[in-house]
Amino acid sequence: MAVSPQHFTLTANVEKTFTFDVNGATVEVTNLDGAAEVYFTVNNTPAVVGQDGCHVLPAAICSMELPDETKGVNSVVRVRSAGTPKVSVRVW
Repeated sequence: MAVSPQHFTLTANVEKTFTFDVNGATVEVTNLDGAAEVYFTVNNTPAVVGQDGCHVLPAAICSMELPDETKGVNSVVRVRSAGTPKVSVRVW
């Protein structure tokens, strides 16, 4: 577990799980370089490229804020991409 924010360069088609020491009210996921689309979930379910039920950031420098839907003590955000974009995830 770690504190917020966390930063990572994704590996193509490999899910990255971000776990935070708190259960926050809001999650923000940022596509830092726009190298590829970023698919993610905010409820600790698997993130799958192109799958219904996953939020998506376009292949552009952008971010999205959503309510944290993780049940339990810690916030868990799962992220995946077909490419290798740099992402930042924070919870507050």
